Amino acid sequence: MSSRPAAVLAVVALLVLSSFGGVAQVGDSASTPSPNASATNAPPADSYVIEQDGFCQQIEPLSSGGTVESFYDYRNHETHPEGVDRMYSSYGTEHLQEDDTSILFLHEGTDGVSLVTVHDRVDGNSSGGVATFDIVGLPAESEWVVQNDNYTGETNMAEWYSGDGWLGASWIWAEERTDGGAINGGLNDAFAATIHPMFNEDAEHYDNDDLYDPDYHDDGEIDDWEILSGDADNPDRTDIPSLDEPVTIRTGTCDGPSVSYELLGSGSGPDGGDADAGVAAAIENANPDDQIHLQPTAGSGDEVRFDDVYVSGLDDDTAVTFENNHPDDLPDTPDDVPGLGSLAVAGEPALENVSATVTFTVDETALEEHGIAPEDVSLYEQEMNESAWNESTTEYQGSSGSSHEYAASVESLEGLTVAQAQPEPESGLSAMPGFGGLGSLVAIAALIGLLAVRYRE
Repeated sequence: MSSRPAAVLAVVALLVLSSFGGVAQVGDSASTPSPNASATNAPPADSYVIEQDGFCQQIEPLSSGGTVESFYDYRNHETHPEGVDRMYSSYGTEHLQEDDTSILFLHEGTDGVSLVTVHDRVDGNSSGGVATFDIVGLPAESEWVVQNDNYTGETNMAEWYSGDGWLGASWIWAEERTDGGAINGGLNDAFAATIHPMFNEDAEHYDNDDLYDPDYHDDGEIDDWEILSGDADNPDRTDIPSLDEPVTIRTGTCDGPSVSYELLGSGSGPDGGDADAGVAAAIENANPDDQIHLQPTAGSGDEVRFDDVYVSGLDDDTAVTFENNHPDDLPDTPDDVPGLGSLAVAGEPALENVSATVTFTVDETALEEHGIAPEDVSLYEQEMNESAWNESTTEYQGSSGSSHEYAASVESLEGLTVAQAQPEPESGLSAMPGFGGLGSLVAIAALIGLLAVRYRE
């Protein structure tokens, strides 16, 4: 037999193997795009800007050789002994503080990137003050790691809030003291955090008769809000235009698309009972080639956490909402498989002609309880205007402690749910259309016979 029919027969042998052993499988990890591959125009994750109502400026983190906690250096009677200055204030940022001024900056240290705010000046000439912040769009890992005035005692009147995708605080401070805090976790990658400020008369603790000392602030006021950038010893200082309008600090550049967030509920504080209703993301100046990073809420249950959405195909301005409930008009779970958690998503205008990569985390204990192997988890999506679940191409990315991580490619963002993958087709079915296992053998045997006759010497 010549070399040519031998090569043909080798191809035929591969067809036999693929018919029974599955040499190539649809939807395996090799064919799943990673989040970074879902678009060609992703914003840089090591470049930062601050935005407020048309104002945008590039900023750089203030860097030090330690943690943000050591840089802030908060001191009170529990953290420092007598004989050491401990006016319940930040001493590490004393050189940055100004009277009647609130400062805002990113810090980069041994614990990564942190978001820091300090109100007023220790040993200064101010009367005191009050302020409330809601900071929305934060990653699930974000937390207050520095809490100015977090100590045991009835004189501690600061309040700290946390929810799904947001953190908040209400501060009240006396003359010659500071207040504030620092957030760390999840800020080393792409993020957009929107601060909804309430200073002075708008703050939760202004004229709050339920406080231990409602007059503690002595009618002091914050007059200026500044963003700091660059050298940690002598940074550039820029006035933030308004004390009232939201401010967003995000990765990217002023030339690229912007993302800002707000709570769907009423916010933190005593009246914020529905603050975990969800979040809304406002995207501006996007074009279809841009890769937009969105921070979703965690989802409908504790077993699954939706971590990131990287979406492409948005055109100009779009509003996207994330709610921790099951999408309307859809079955509880895909057919015949256990469901773990869902996320309702909506867009204005509708999220048509988009593609996205969704990352999510599944609790290991939940998989064990349901008898699901980590590799047998899939993300299901709702197609536009359809009332059924479609299984998406899902990549298992490995375990991290007590959880498992995944990335999935979707063509719609109307509704998402995580469930067990659909069962594989029964073995013995052919990958060749129109042929069963036995039919494939007969067809291949006939093909080999014809080739033998044609190329017989």
